[in-house]
Amino acid sequence: MNPRQPLSERSELSGRYTDNGITVLVEIFRPSGGDDWRMEVTSLEDQLTDWNEPFASAHEAWEEFIYVVNTEGIAVFL
Repeated sequence: MNPRQPLSERSELSGRYTDNGITVLVEIFRPSGGDDWRMEVTSLEDQLTDWNEPFASAHEAWEEFIYVVNTEGIAVFL
């Protein structure tokens, strides 16, 4: 393996997301050269939520995150 090659590709959709005064870090990524995207959401208190199933695209992962926030509330990630 080339030590300069990144282990994963991070989506531009990744970043901090705040709703109702709660901030979480959304990480959407895929292994370098891979097709499937993964998503992890981490609270500022280091509570990690990850999805078992991969996503076909980074946009699909983001839509799932927004769906969860809209239906269950952002506090579900605490």
